[in-house]
Amino acid sequence: MAKIKLIVIGVGGKMGSALVPLILEQPDMELVGGVETVGHPLIDTPIGKGKIVADLKSVMNDCDICVEFTNPTASLAHLAIIAQAKKRYILGTTGFSSEQMARIEQRSKEIPIVYSPNFSIGVNVLFQLTEQTARLLGDDFGIEILEIHHSQKRDAPSGTAKKLFNIIEKVLGKKRIVYSREGRTEPKVKDEIGVSSIRIGDVVGEHYVIFGQIGERIELVHKATSRLAFAQGVLKAIRFIKDKPAGFYGMEQVLAQMS
Repeated sequence: MAKIKLIVIGVGGKMGSALVPLILEQPDMELVGGVETVGHPLIDTPIGKGKIVADLKSVMNDCDICVEFTNPTASLAHLAIIAQAKKRYILGTTGFSSEQMARIEQRSKEIPIVYSPNFSIGVNVLFQLTEQTARLLGDDFGIEILEIHHSQKRDAPSGTAKKLFNIIEKVLGKKRIVYSREGRTEPKVKDEIGVSSIRIGDVVGEHYVIFGQIGERIELVHKATSRLAFAQGVLKAIRFIKDKPAGFYGMEQVLAQMS
C-alpha cells in the first residue's frame, strides 16, 4: 500500500517539533519535506525523505497532504498554493478573523480541508460535553470559560475557548462575550459569558467551562500535559482526509469515523 506523503509547514514550531517524530514512526506515512520562514536556521536541513525549505511551491509536487501550524497570514498564503496544486490540507493555526475563516471555508470547495483550533481527542470530547451540558441546563445556569496557556502564545483568547463560546451560543442563542472584567461596576447579566485568559510558564493548554447557579456548579475541565495529545489527533485527521472529497471538515467528523 502506498504511503501518505506529507509536508509539515511550521516544522520548527512547537507543534511541528512534536508532530515530526511521530510521523516518522508511522508505517503508512512518509515525511517528504518541511517548510519554515526565510532565514530560519533549519532551512536546507534534511527531514524525512526531503529537506526543510522556505518556498512551499518547490515541494508541492512531492506530497499528498500539507499539515500547517503557523500564523493566519502565512496560512492563507500557503492555502492559495495548496488549493492551486489540488492537495489536501490539515490546518491547526489559530487566531483567524471571521473574514479569514470565511476565505478558508470558500477554499474548501476546491480541496478537502480539516480545520480545528485543537486536535486533541480529549478537547474534542470536551466540545461535545459542553454542547450537551448547555442543552440540558438551558439559560438557568451562568457560564464562564477559562483558558491557560504558555507565556509565548500570541492569540488570546485561545481558538479553543472561542470554539467553546460558539458551541454554547449555537445551543442557547446569541450571547455577549465579556473578556475579563476590569473596570466593571455592574454585576453579571444573564446573556453574557465571561472568557478569561492566563499566560504563564510552559503550560501546554488547559480549558475550563463552568456552569453555575445559586448553590451549585458544574465544571468541565481538560488539561493537556504534552503536545503529543494534539499530534496524535493530527495523525487521525491525516488518515481521515486521505480519501475525502473537497469539503470543510472538523475533528467532529474525524471522531465520528473513529467510532
